[in-house]
Amino acid sequence: MSGARLVKVQSPLSRQLARPGGRSLAEAERLADTALQERRQTTFAELGDLVGRLEALCVQPEPGDEAQAYALAAGLVDLAGFFDTGPFYEAAYSLCDLADRSRAAGRWSWEAVGVHVGALRLLHSGGLQPAGPGSADLVAGLRRVVGTVLD
Repeated sequence: MSGARLVKVQSPLSRQLARPGGRSLAEAERLADTALQERRQTTFAELGDLVGRLEALCVQPEPGDEAQAYALAAGLVDLAGFFDTGPFYEAAYSLCDLADRSRAAGRWSWEAVGVHVGALRLLHSGGLQPAGPGSADLVAGLRRVVGTVLD
């Protein structure tokens, strides 16, 4: 029996990476930032649409609309979490928490949902800016609404 023999295998990917050329790091970063900014604008519009659908749902809710309200709230959290939306994300999360816990407890409050939706519209109309002077108070107020309804 002969000794072990080492064989160096070169994958197609490693050959491709070893070739000169391609994008510089700065160019790749610039392209990624451009794509993210385009996505940010689309996301902003989608968030506004979801808030509008929640507003319409709160006007004349039907029995069973609670599940739809939760789905819309979850959609807000999904989209808002993709970018730094500051207090908008926190307000959306609070609404999602309210909807989830209210359904589980059997104590749904469309008024509490409406308060959250109004806050979300206010934050959205402000352009989803990072936390401002009154945003911490707004989010704390939403948490108190959740506590009032469920505690």
